Amino acid sequence: MKKITAIFILLYVVSFTAYSKTWIIASSSLEVKFNDQTNILTVTDKRIQKAWQQTIASEIFTVQNTSQRGNTLQVDFTGKNTFTAIFTLTSLSALEISLSADTKMPMNELSFPAAFETPNKDHYLLYTDGGGFLLPADDTEYPLGNGRTFFCGGGTSMAWMGMTDTQFESGYMAILETPFDAALRTKRENGLVTFSPVWLSSKDQFAYDRKVTYHFFDKGGYVAQCKKYRDHIWKKNNVITLKQNEKKTPAIAKMIGGVHIYVWDNARETSFAAELKQSGIDKALILWNPNHTPYPKTGYDTQLKELSYATGTYELFTDLKLRDTVFRETDEKGPLRFALTSYPGKFNELAIRNKDGKTVSNQFGHTSNPIAIRPEMVKRIERELKEFKHESYFLDVYQANGLFEDYSKKNPLTRQQFAEEVIKSHKLLADKYGQFMGGEWGADYLGSGAVYNHGMMTLQRTWFGSDIQKKGTIYYYGDWKNNSRPTQMLGTRVAPDKYLRYSINEYTRVPLYDLVYHDAVVSSWRWEDGNHHNPEIWWKKDLFNILYGNAPLWSIDRNVWDAYKNTFIESYKNICPWLQKIGYDELVSHRFVTADHKVQETVFSSGKKAVVNFGDMAYTFQGKLIKPKGFLLL
Repeated sequence: MKKITAIFILLYVVSFTAYSKTWIIASSSLEVKFNDQTNILTVTDKRIQKAWQQTIASEIFTVQNTSQRGNTLQVDFTGKNTFTAIFTLTSLSALEISLSADTKMPMNELSFPAAFETPNKDHYLLYTDGGGFLLPADDTEYPLGNGRTFFCGGGTSMAWMGMTDTQFESGYMAILETPFDAALRTKRENGLVTFSPVWLSSKDQFAYDRKVTYHFFDKGGYVAQCKKYRDHIWKKNNVITLKQNEKKTPAIAKMIGGVHIYVWDNARETSFAAELKQSGIDKALILWNPNHTPYPKTGYDTQLKELSYATGTYELFTDLKLRDTVFRETDEKGPLRFALTSYPGKFNELAIRNKDGKTVSNQFGHTSNPIAIRPEMVKRIERELKEFKHESYFLDVYQANGLFEDYSKKNPLTRQQFAEEVIKSHKLLADKYGQFMGGEWGADYLGSGAVYNHGMMTLQRTWFGSDIQKKGTIYYYGDWKNNSRPTQMLGTRVAPDKYLRYSINEYTRVPLYDLVYHDAVVSSWRWEDGNHHNPEIWWKKDLFNILYGNAPLWSIDRNVWDAYKNTFIESYKNICPWLQKIGYDELVSHRFVTADHKVQETVFSSGKKAVVNFGDMAYTFQGKLIKPKGFLLL
């Protein structure tokens, strides 16, 4: 009898499976519905009765079979790609969506799941372009991107993106659990911005299971979403704090609360560093770029250390400038003895190859394989350290230019393997040579393998491809024609409209990156977009540094210092003593105090607070007056 009953129940379930059109999984917080005829997913947040419904998918799939077990729904799809999607509503009300398929299935891209519709214009996209900002849902001008993870040319610095309402309460976020062959592609649907995961092939195949997790929020807005990602990524990437990193590399202490300074030409002298010290610039990380003359005198780093400054250098191991057909003698005692981006006789060994055998290249050169270049990296660093006792290496490009596949026979790489090899190189320099590491932009696959970055405060999509590249204008960022004194680094310019509207706009800038990483990584502006490069908004960049608790950045020679000396000193005194108090803290929260967003507050884990006034009118905060363009530290 029991067997007959079991068979009856099984037949009932099979029958239900065959004819059901809407499937429901639910928790106390969420109800998830999947319509197997339209393929549309709807998630209702029962706490606030708010529904998030998918748009129609860009790829057409047909449901072959649907089955349910508890709060797990399995759906088999066919179409351009054949795969199985498993929807799981966890005990913590997270919606996990996993995709599985034949690992050898040929594939270019797979767009799934579809984007959720943005309900109305009273929402913001949480754009993880660099340090992050709020993109109004009805914005029509910001250049939407391909969404590639860890790519500053239209991608994301972190493996997540979100949506929040303009009251900063309800919303949702998507975390890419398998981020290396993935994108969070943005688009405008019915005039409103939204986004969706896109899975990229791995060596032209599906290769492995893919997973994205959605979290839905009834309160907390962008701060809650940042903290959710922090919980996830710190565990996944074994992120450690600056304090913990400092135990391994004590020189980090000299960077915390200091200004980051690139020195050029006649500023590469100990006498200039001594003048900085006498002027009250007490803490600094001083770096120089060996691709440019003149080099400091041997012993420069030792003398900087005697002044209690942290010492570092710029390095570039990703770009191969010259092919083997152009032979360049290397004078290892010459004025540019460490300026090597050509490796005579080794180009074919070092260059990454596409499937067609061609090298991967851009306007800066051909891209090197991180495994193949490592022996050259070690040789060069060991030569450098004999002459200049650096404490830090800034490795350009690795965190900004995305991840690459290499089809070469000797050192083939998937994107994930590329990332893992970059991590190994950073760890090698940190562990073997006692260096603390920095990098361009700040893609977070490196975890705390780099403890500072240059560029997260500059939104790349309104920097490159903008008016700053128009020669002969007041916006032009300059050139590199003068090796010792590149105007791109030492010149000043006027900020163009798009830069003002997005990169430096207090109404929409929010510290998404710092809310995740403040106590693990020090962020700043780009080196050609330092605090002083646009003098008319210098004050505003300083206020952002105070508010977010991140580092100011200067790129100077003696001439620039002399021209703005008093302002440099004032800037330092406003920002850096404050950073020395909260430099190791977690950034706990950020909020807009006033409706026009002119007055903003951040709170750090030590309990200390910064309140800044971007406005032209004084503001009274808790009985204390904040002057226009001023700040209050509590």
